[in-house]
Amino acid sequence: MILNEQYSFHDVRYSISRKLSYDVELSFNGLPRKECLEARTTLVRLDFPVVFGIFAKVWWMRENVLQGIVNSSDPGVVALRQEWQHQQALPKAAKGIRTQVLEIELTTAVFAWVGQASPLFHRRGGAEQIYLPNLASGTGPDRSSHARLRRTYTLPIQ
Repeated sequence: MILNEQYSFHDVRYSISRKLSYDVELSFNGLPRKECLEARTTLVRLDFPVVFGIFAKVWWMRENVLQGIVNSSDPGVVALRQEWQHQQALPKAAKGIRTQVLEIELTTAVFAWVGQASPLFHRRGGAEQIYLPNLASGTGPDRSSHARLRRTYTLPIQ
């Protein structure tokens, strides 16, 4: 069975972590569509330079979405972070600056929910986002039977 195939959005819409629990539907402009992402699909996210539990992360984007955010922001890591937060409608980071790009490659097909970010936290939203729960497996959040870490890098911007 393909990862998440047996679930509807209503089965996975409540994201629960040690810090908070929230309705993921609020993060989308309308209901997201369930989409099968093929093996060898690359997904990315901006995050902090040191990340633990990479496969426990549920929010991803396609490379072209990241490229659009980079192209529409002013130069500099602060401007990039702000543009990313506005287009993905993310709250301000509690501490630190998200400057690292985490790039994963799916090793098997998976089902994820794809849709447009809704305007939240006084942000405009509008960028495509991918909600991919249940990716971590095996011995912990840094392991997955469905994806591998391709690379991490810092964007070369001033």
